[in-house]
Amino acid sequence: MPKLPMSPPWLAGITSDRDAEYIDAVQPGLVLRIRRGRMVWFVRYLFDGSARRYRIGQHPAVGLSAARKLASVVRGRVAAGDDPQSEKRAKREAARRRRLGATVGGALATWLRDEKLGPLARWKDGLEGGSAQASLWHLRRLDRMLGKKLLSDITPKDIERALLPKHAPATRNRALCAFRGLFAWAVRQGVLEKDPTAGMPKEHETARTRVLSDEEIRTLINGFDQTRYGRALRLLFLTALRRDEVLGLKWSWIDLERGVLTIPPSAEKSGRVREELRRTGLPPQAAALLGEQRAALFGEGIRSEYVFATSTGERPHPDSLKPILYQLRGRRSNGWPPSKDKRAKQRNAVLPDDVNIHDIRRTVADALLNRIGAQPWIVDHVVLGHARPKLLRTYMPTLPLGEAREALQRWGDELERILGVDRGITGSDAYRSPEAGTSSSRAQPTLDFAVP
Repeated sequence: MPKLPMSPPWLAGITSDRDAEYIDAVQPGLVLRIRRGRMVWFVRYLFDGSARRYRIGQHPAVGLSAARKLASVVRGRVAAGDDPQSEKRAKREAARRRRLGATVGGALATWLRDEKLGPLARWKDGLEGGSAQASLWHLRRLDRMLGKKLLSDITPKDIERALLPKHAPATRNRALCAFRGLFAWAVRQGVLEKDPTAGMPKEHETARTRVLSDEEIRTLINGFDQTRYGRALRLLFLTALRRDEVLGLKWSWIDLERGVLTIPPSAEKSGRVREELRRTGLPPQAAALLGEQRAALFGEGIRSEYVFATSTGERPHPDSLKPILYQLRGRRSNGWPPSKDKRAKQRNAVLPDDVNIHDIRRTVADALLNRIGAQPWIVDHVVLGHARPKLLRTYMPTLPLGEAREALQRWGDELERILGVDRGITGSDAYRSPEAGTSSSRAQPTLDFAVP
């Protein structure tokens, strides 16, 4: 392209209707480029043997005289050994990093909003699903502990402190996975140079086979009956559902006429890989318990989509059952050992320290197999709801909900024997709203469920 002796009259005579480039014959390297109706000044130069282009500004905001002076400055810096274009890119990258958030809290907020590379693209049902419930607890704790700290200042020691070493290996490993998702994204975005969790091994998780004894079952149920979540715990014993599935249970998932509970994929653990809906049968004892829970909520004036809603109608926190369990184990509500201060309230442990809520699910499965004599695959794929192999889904697409419901009903009868026939499993008089006095805790209506 030939060089032109640019002048103000010449600039006034050209139009931006078509794309073109003009090279100034006076100032070496100065170029006026026209693209999509815009006229922009550039200066071209060589640095380390590579051709570079530096944007000066847009015409007419930057006139010819100013463009020539700026081009001269740029080429002077190049002659002195500087690369203006690289410096400009570095400043632009630094500004981008500031927008993303240089602190842990800022990066976390940006990561959670990132629909392409953030957890919204991977977590089931976004920030409201089961995956989010499992991970956000750890991430919020990280934000509370290190949220104001710069990402570049985070050290492996900080991460170890945030992993709560006093917790079980499984809890530590889940927290580590959640942290790694955030830091891997930060490295990919260029906000962080190195993942501070790199090289941190996961702790070995010993397979847990703990099954509750009859006495421990009685102690758990009696202890929880004094609280708001007594019926939630009883439903765990009646159905072998997971803790989060019960606490997040919605009335819309329940079909009492057919005795069927349908859990959407976004609310259960294996919903992301499962290719069929999670459905299980509800025994009559569970149906009666849910009826009592509805009456209790109505008595308190609570109208909520959640079965075990809080007093404000919200979904219970995933750890709502832990403070009660800790107290039954003789600990403080936060899980710490009892205070040595004589003035502090002293609690006697009525449960071993190794009992946890998930033991209920294992206990029910073991009882269905060994006490009730249910088929193992019905316990595994229908009651426990583990994902079925593709071959079973293809050639046996209909789940035997009737057999699962019958097994759970027989287990409910066994629970009545464990607790004592006079008490029953459907409810307790210990915790009931004053307005809910019309419902009898021992009433167990006979419901004839049709097998779907």
